[in-house]
This record gives sequence, C-alpha cells and structure tokens, in this order.
Amino acid sequence: MDQDALGRQGERVAKNGDLEVWAKQLKDGSRAVVLLNRGAAEQQVSASWLDLGYPNSLTASIRDVWQHKDLGKITGKFSAPVASHGVVMITVKP
Repeated sequence: MDQDALGRQGERVAKNGDLEVWAKQLKDGSRAVVLLNRGAAEQQVSASWLDLGYPNSLTASIRDVWQHKDLGKITGKFSAPVASHGVVMITVKP
C-alpha cells in the first residue's frame, strides 16, 4: 500500500552500469529516493537534484528513511555507500 497521499509511482531517474536511482514525488513536494546497487561490491551511489527535478542550486534536507536519521542540509546531490545488491532510501525535502 502506498503511504503518500499523492499516490505517484516511483520511476528510475538515473542509471550508471549496476547503479540506479529511483524517485517519486510526494504530496508535500519532497522526493522519496532509492539508491540501488545491483553490483557485486559496495559502491558509492549519487542522486543529483537535476535527476530529481530540482535545480542544482537547491539546498534540501536529507533524511535516511530506514535509519530514522536526519542527515543534514545538502546542495546539488546526495551520495552514499550502498552495499552489494543493497539499497539506501532517503527523502529529499526543499
């Protein structure tokens, strides 16, 4: 069941080899973002604001959804190490 009132489906917004970024817009204008690593080793995965539909100059609040942890305010893009065949899920809120 979709927990966001807007009810949009996520879509792949970037792919670089085994690395993918999926995102969907939420009702409040923020984005739910999944960093996915289909590779055999841990790799750094990045989501750029342009891929998410935001200007690069935007400073946004980042929250790790599964760790229930605020990661601060970041401008332009967010990067994180992602385990082999793993995911990191964040929200990006302007």
